[in-house]
Amino acid sequence: MPRGYIIILLCSLQAGAWGQQIPRPEGSFNRDTARLGELLQYTLVHHHPATQEVVLPPESYNFAPFELVRKDFFPTATKAGISTDSAIYTLRSFEIEPVQQLALPVYILSNQDTTEVFATADAVVLHQLVKEVQEPLQVKADTELATVEERFNWPELVLWLVASATFLSLVWLIFGQAIQRKYKLYRLRKDHVYFASRYNSHEERFKKTGAMQSLEKAVSLWKNYLTKLERSAINSFTTKEIVEYYENDEEVNTALRICDKAIYGNVQTETEGETNLALGMLRRFAKSRHKTQRELIKNAKSK
Repeated sequence: MPRGYIIILLCSLQAGAWGQQIPRPEGSFNRDTARLGELLQYTLVHHHPATQEVVLPPESYNFAPFELVRKDFFPTATKAGISTDSAIYTLRSFEIEPVQQLALPVYILSNQDTTEVFATADAVVLHQLVKEVQEPLQVKADTELATVEERFNWPELVLWLVASATFLSLVWLIFGQAIQRKYKLYRLRKDHVYFASRYNSHEERFKKTGAMQSLEKAVSLWKNYLTKLERSAINSFTTKEIVEYYENDEEVNTALRICDKAIYGNVQTETEGETNLALGMLRRFAKSRHKTQRELIKNAKSK
């Protein structure tokens, strides 16, 4: 065979071999040094024929000695029959080796076979903050306490307020009427004790001195007490209106007319002590009305 044909054949075989060779991907870090736990980016780029199906490492890939934080991939770009796949892996490392390397592969899919092609390994140098460690370690025994700002627990306060309001609402719903009734009876008893004390004082003073001023104060106090007790403007009524209000009660009619005669006519009546008896009748009537109101309040529950 002529020598020229041999040379042409060898060149053809060499060109075919180059055509079948799979190009390696390109992988590199964005910087040469990194600190422990610091984020750094590794860029992986692969150029291949457009007819070739290529897969880049997924997030489940073992990136040791690094840990994957995030993966950002880009759509395949094709130009003049050449496709480009690329991705950026955000990594970090907690290993303490001074030099740490990484070479990521790409996976070429063809028929029923998968070919793994690695990029050239790229390395980063760990920037060590602690150059030397003294053994044994020196422990700092005396430390200053940091002042922590006291914060009011608003959620707990709101929770207590809601719980308290709910509890009080239930108590009022169950025992509200009883509480109101007890309070009214308490106020009724207190008002009567106060009236009886002052009325008896004016009555005794009138019996001893016969002063018209004491009699006027006793009658006025009696009218004011019944005004509050009956919730009616009895202190503004005339004697006739008061008698009519109490349905012509004999004791009220007699007592008020005797007192009016003594106050406005300056006469204590012909019979001695009649005015004193009139004051006694007014006191008994006030006590009777107090008992009536007390029974009405007690019986309000059944109504």
